[in-house]
Amino acid sequence: MDDRAAWMALAYRSALSTPEMMRVALGDGPDPAAFPPDVLAREAADLAALDDLGVRVLTIAESAYPARLREGAAPIVLQVAGRVDLLHDGGAEVLAGHKPLGAALEEGTPAVAVLSQGLLTAQSLLRALAEPIADGQVALVSAEPPRATWGPVRDRNRDALCALLRGR
Repeated sequence: MDDRAAWMALAYRSALSTPEMMRVALGDGPDPAAFPPDVLAREAADLAALDDLGVRVLTIAESAYPARLREGAAPIVLQVAGRVDLLHDGGAEVLAGHKPLGAALEEGTPAVAVLSQGLLTAQSLLRALAEPIADGQVALVSAEPPRATWGPVRDRNRDALCALLRGR
């Protein structure tokens, strides 16, 4: 089984507090034996569905994970549709949600849209933005569980991730 399923279980289904999660994540990473097989199977199914959509799942242990996020209260797993390097260089406009993307697309400005829902829930948005994502103009990012729907707490999480990506 892909070890990213254990990372997703740690991020989305663990009862650990954020500091405990970070110690596990930045130590040896999650131990798949710590999770029931059905939990890992659900995460593996979501991971396969994300892979089918071309969504990359990054863990905090990977070199592709944005280094500047590691300094804050970083999510340990990110889902990214589009160019991952847009999360690194600081040259992209970071947007909260997808509604302000129109102006960035018209101007040709590279943009990172941070969503307050999972990317499996945002499949219609992925389809609508398929061309700008493929062209490397847009990256959609979520730190929420893949099937998560919108909620006020998720908006706060999104806003915190936006701030980290903006370097604030």
